[in-house]
Amino acid sequence: MGWLLGLSLAAPTGAEEAEIIVRGRLTPFRGDAAFSTVSVGKPAIDAASSLDEALKAEAQASLFRRQSSLSANPTIQGLSLRAIAPSGAGRALVTLDGVPQNDPFGGWVIWASLPADAIDRARVVRGAGGGAYGAGALTGVVDLDLAPPQSGVTGGLDWGDSGSWGVQLNGGVGGLALHYSRARRYGDAAVRGTQRGAADEGVFGDDEATLATWRGEARGHDLTLMAGRYDSRRDTGLSGATARARGHQYALSLTRPTAETGDGYRLQLWYRDSDLSNRSVSVLSGRAGTSLANDQFATPAEGYGFNAAWRRESDSGEWEVGVDTRRSEGEARERFRYVSGVATRYREAGGRTDLSGVYVQGTRRFGAVSLTGAVRADNWRATRGFRRESELSTGASVLDLRPSEAETTVVSARLGLTRQVGTQQWRAAVYNGFRPPSLNELYRPFRVGNDVTEANSALKPETLSGIEAGWRYAVNGLSVDLGVFHNRLSDPISNITVGFGPGTFPTAGFIPAGGVLRQRQNAGEVRATGLELSARWQAAERLTLTLSGTATDAQMRGGDPALKGKRPAQAPAYLLSVGGDYRLDRTRLSADWLFIGESFEDDLNRQRLSPASRLRLMAERPVTEALSLRLSVDNALDADIPIQRTADGIVGYDNRRAVMLSLRWR
Repeated sequence: MGWLLGLSLAAPTGAEEAEIIVRGRLTPFRGDAAFSTVSVGKPAIDAASSLDEALKAEAQASLFRRQSSLSANPTIQGLSLRAIAPSGAGRALVTLDGVPQNDPFGGWVIWASLPADAIDRARVVRGAGGGAYGAGALTGVVDLDLAPPQSGVTGGLDWGDSGSWGVQLNGGVGGLALHYSRARRYGDAAVRGTQRGAADEGVFGDDEATLATWRGEARGHDLTLMAGRYDSRRDTGLSGATARARGHQYALSLTRPTAETGDGYRLQLWYRDSDLSNRSVSVLSGRAGTSLANDQFATPAEGYGFNAAWRRESDSGEWEVGVDTRRSEGEARERFRYVSGVATRYREAGGRTDLSGVYVQGTRRFGAVSLTGAVRADNWRATRGFRRESELSTGASVLDLRPSEAETTVVSARLGLTRQVGTQQWRAAVYNGFRPPSLNELYRPFRVGNDVTEANSALKPETLSGIEAGWRYAVNGLSVDLGVFHNRLSDPISNITVGFGPGTFPTAGFIPAGGVLRQRQNAGEVRATGLELSARWQAAERLTLTLSGTATDAQMRGGDPALKGKRPAQAPAYLLSVGGDYRLDRTRLSADWLFIGESFEDDLNRQRLSPASRLRLMAERPVTEALSLRLSVDNALDADIPIQRTADGIVGYDNRRAVMLSLRWR
C-alpha cells in the first residue's frame, strides 16, 4: 500500500527528489525508480483550477470524462493513470498521507474534499501496484503529501467573472494545522446552439471542506492525527439533476523513521464515511424539459482500514514487509419509476467487501545497477449483498435479490531494474496487479438522462499485467524521462451496451426512445501500448519550459466480438501538455496548453468525441511582502471541448472561458 512509504521520484524533476524525507512517513522506497514516476509540486497544484487538473497536466491522469471535478458528477470523479480504460470508479489508488481517498462505496474521489493548501505535492507511480501499494493501484498510485504545519494565518480570496467565488483559510501553531476552503462555481450549459432546449441549464458547484492535522515527536517516534469533513454539490447541466456528496475521515499514524538505526516501522488506523444523494432526470422530446426519473436520496457508506510496515535500510539496499486490511460497507436508497411526477417504487441495494493483504519487497544495489522486487497476496470477499424493490403505494415486494457471496485470492508481483550511466539512467520493469469491484459496481444501477446502466453482482476483480522500459537524463537544467509500456487489462469492468429504447428489459424495466441500456460486465481484455514523455528545461534564469504527454493505442480483445478492436470508452488517443513559467521582474507569468486526442463515449465507438485543447494562463504579482494578486484565465481561447455525446447525437461541452482574480496572503 502506497501509504506505507514515500515514493522515489527520479527525473524529470531531478535526482534530488529521491532525497526528500517527509516527516511522519518512512523514507522514499528506492526501488520505485525502476517505474514511471512523476512529481507534481506545490507551484503546479497552486496554478491549476483543481487538483485533478494539475494531475492531468503533469501526469496525464484523468477522470472518467474530460471535464474537471469542478463540474463533474461525483460518480465519475474516479482517477485513472494512462489511457488504458478510464472508469467512473477510477483505476488508480489515491492516498493522502497514506489514507485512501477512494470512496468506500463507489471508488471515486471527491476532489473538493481536499483543500489545495493542505497538499504539499503529489507523487505519482504509474503501472500496476503489486508490492506495497495493493488493491486499487491498477494503473498506478497517486500519493498526496500533507503540507508541513506553519505558524500563523494564510489564505486567499477568489472572484470569478460569472459570479464564482472562493475562500481558503489556513492556520497553524506548533504541530497543529487547520485548512478550510469554500467555493462556488457557476458554469455554462453543457448543451449549446440549436441542440439546447429548456431541459438544459448551467452547471453549478458548491464545495466546503475542512482538514485538521497534528504532528508530534517523542522518543524517536512521529505521531500524526488527521481529521476532515466535506460537503460538495453539483448541478450537472440538466434541470433538476443534482448530486451532493458528504463525508468525514479520521486517521492515526505512528512512525519510527529509519534515519538513526536503519530500522523503522509505521502503523496506521483510518476510518472514512460518505453519503451521496443523486437526482437523475429523463429528457422530454425536443429537450422541452425534464421529468424526475430517479431520486437516490441517500448512500450511506463506511470504510475502515489498518496497515503496518517494517523497513530496514542500508547502503547496499532495503527490504520491507507489511500487512493491510480494509473493509467497505454501504447501500443506496432511492425512489424511482416516476409516473406523472410521482415515484411509484423504492429500492435499496448494497453489501460489504473485505480485503486483507500481506507483502514483502526489497531493493539491492550492485554498483551502478539496482534490482527491486516485490510479491504480495490478497484475499477479497464480497458478502451481505442485496437488492430490494417494492411498490411505494402498497409496500408490496416486486424484487428481492440475494446475490451469492464471492471470494478470491490474488497474487501480484513486480520486478524492476535500473542502471546509472553518468547523467543517464535506464530502467525496465514487469508487474501485475488487481482492482476489486466497488459496492457501486456490484449492486447499484444508475440513470443519466434516458440512458440506464445496470449493476452486476457477478463481477470479478479486474487484473493488469505489464512491461515497461525507459530512459532518464538530467544535466544543466534539462531533464527528460522517456518511456514505453505495454499493458494487458483482463476482465475490465465496463459499461456494455445491452439494448436500445424504446423497450422493456428484464430487471431494468422500460427504456425510453433515444435511451440505451448498459450493464457493468467483465468485458474480455484491453491491450494498450503507449509512449510517455516528461521534460523540463531551465531555458534561462527566469524561464522554465515543460512538456509532458502520453500516446496510447488501446483496443478491446476477446469477449463480445462486436467490441474487438474498439477503443475503450473515454480513452483518449493522446494527452499532451505544453507549459511555461516566466519571471518578469516581480511578476510570474505561466501558461499550460493541454491537447486531448479523440475518444468515444461508448464501447461500440459510435459516439465520437473529437480532439480538443484547453489553454490556461496565469499572472501573479506581489503587492506587499505578504500579499499577492493573481489573474487566471481557464480555457483562454474559449475552445469547444466535447465531454459527452448521447445515443441520439446530443453533444455536451465543458465550460467556456472563465476568468478568476485571486488575492493571496502568506
